[in-house]
Amino acid sequence: MQQGSVNNKFLLVLGGSRQALEGLRQIKALGFRLAVCDYDEQAPGFEIADQRIHGSVYHLDDCLPAIEAFHAEHPIDGVMCLACDVPHVVARIADKLSLPSISIEAADRAVDKLAMKQKFEADGVLVPPYACVADVDELRELQAKWCDIVVKPVDSRGSKGVSLISDPAQIAWAFGYALESSPSGRVMAEKYLSGPQISSESIIIDGHAVTPALSLRSYEFLERFAPFIVENGGDMPAKLDADIEAATKDTISRAAASLGVENGIVKGDVVLHDGKPYIIELAARLSGGYFCTHQIPFSVGVKLVEAAAKLAVGEILDANDWHAKNIRPVSTRWLIPGSGTITHMGKAEDVLNCDGVLAFEHWCKLGDEIGEAQNAAASVAMVQATGDSQKAATKNAEAALLAFKVETK
Repeated sequence: MQQGSVNNKFLLVLGGSRQALEGLRQIKALGFRLAVCDYDEQAPGFEIADQRIHGSVYHLDDCLPAIEAFHAEHPIDGVMCLACDVPHVVARIADKLSLPSISIEAADRAVDKLAMKQKFEADGVLVPPYACVADVDELRELQAKWCDIVVKPVDSRGSKGVSLISDPAQIAWAFGYALESSPSGRVMAEKYLSGPQISSESIIIDGHAVTPALSLRSYEFLERFAPFIVENGGDMPAKLDADIEAATKDTISRAAASLGVENGIVKGDVVLHDGKPYIIELAARLSGGYFCTHQIPFSVGVKLVEAAAKLAVGEILDANDWHAKNIRPVSTRWLIPGSGTITHMGKAEDVLNCDGVLAFEHWCKLGDEIGEAQNAAASVAMVQATGDSQKAATKNAEAALLAFKVETK
C-alpha cells in the first residue's frame, strides 16, 4: 500500500441506500471524489455522489460491465461497500481493475457461513458447535442432541431465514424457512449458546485487529418474536471484565487472520458463553444498522468509514490512530411496531427534542402495512441517545421512541 493524500482520489462505493447516506457524507468530507453504484435509480446516495452507476451490487454480472465502462472514462482509485453485504463482489471488482482489496478467497469465505466456521475451527478459533444439514431428519437429530438450535441459511444476510428452535414440532418449518433464503440451497444449524452477545467492529492493519468498538446487543424481545431472532438495538460501551474484553478482542484478531484479511474491516458477532468468547460470524465489511456511521463515532470518536475508505485506495494506516479516543454511553434502539396498518405516528422533532437524543431516523408513513417481525428489517425507526450512565442512555433512547407514537391497527 502507498501513503498519500486522498484528495481527488476517485472512490467507488457499492450501495447508496438510506443507511449508507451518513457514511457517504463522511467519505465526501475527506476530499474523495465519489461514485456510487446502486440498482435503485432513486437511491438516496445518488444525491451525494459525484457520479452515478446503475447496477445491482449483489450481482457481479449486472454491475461489473457498467463499472468497467465507467472506469475506462473515469479511472477509479478504490472500491468498497457500504450498508450492503457484498465483500465478494468488491473483491472481484478490485481484482478486475487492479485495485487494493482483500483476496477473493477471503471475501468468499466471509459470505459462506459454513466455510467460515470450518476455517475458524481448523485454526483453533472458538465457534459454537455447528453442522451442515441436508434434510429435516438430520436437523431433527441435531435438535434432539443440542435442544436449542439456531437454524440458518449458509449464504444469506441480514438474519433472513434464521430461527431459534427448541420445539421439535417446528423443525420442518425451520428447515424450509432457511432453505428458501439460501441462494445455494444449503442449510446449517448451530447449538444455541447462552450468554451476552456482542457486536464488534475492527480495523485490520497488517494482519492485526484494532477493535475500538464493542457493543452489547439487545434481544429483550426474544420471547415475543420467537422463533425469529429479532435484535432491537445495542449499548456501547459493552461493560465487560478486563480479561473478557481482552480475550474477545484477541479472538476477533485471530478470526480475522483465519479468514485471511490482512488490511480491511471486519464486523463481528460474538457470544460470551461460560466466560469464553465464541465467534458466531465475522463479516469482511462495515456494519449496517447505523453502527459504524453513527453509534461508534458518537461513543468512542472513531470513524470506521474513514478507515475503510482510506484502505480502499491503498493508504497506510497507523494502528495508534484508531483506538477509542473518548468514551461515552450511547444506546441504539429500533422501533418494531406490531403488525398491521400504521394509523398514527408522531413528529421527528418530538423525538429529537427528547433528553439525550443524538440521532433519529424513520422510514415509515401513515398507511404503511407492517408485517410480522422476522428480523431487524421489521423496524420503522431508529434512535440513538446518550446520558450520564449507560442506564440513563438506554432510558433516554426508549423514551424517545415512545415519543414517536407509532400505532398500528
